Amino acid sequence: MKQFLKIFSFLLAGSFVFVSCEKDDEDTTTAPEIYELVAGTHYPDVSDTIVKRPGAELIVDFSARSLNDGRLASYHIEVHDHPESGNPADEYKLIDELFDNDPVFNGLRNASIHKHIHIPEEAPLGEYHVEIVVVDEFGNSTMADALVYLVEDGDDN
Repeated sequence: MKQFLKIFSFLLAGSFVFVSCEKDDEDTTTAPEIYELVAGTHYPDVSDTIVKRPGAELIVDFSARSLNDGRLASYHIEVHDHPESGNPADEYKLIDELFDNDPVFNGLRNASIHKHIHIPEEAPLGEYHVEIVVVDEFGNSTMADALVYLVEDGDDN
């Protein structure tokens, strides 16, 4: 009987080890999150209206985090106007760029981005659509957007 209890207790203890060591499934499908997206002028004077003047720039700030077991891989920023024709081929783009080797983003679990985008003198006035896409190492992506308005400088100095 003592032999049986020793074997039984050994088997019971062994089963707890195998159950407690069982690895949970790795999450590879949850998309990353974009938060605190601000597009406008210099902080703290954040506004969705950009005044057109020589050297004007659009500042885009956002933070992103991986919500799965992976890391952030890249982000894409596109800023384009909404032409009256409605034809995407007529869009004026301030930026359309993929950032896939940014050391303050790539390979991290959380990151904050601050970009200055130069506005050329020939940029048409009006509404612009700011699109941010973040991709993680598993290929999951998420998008966030904002509107900004490019208006004529009213300063007569």
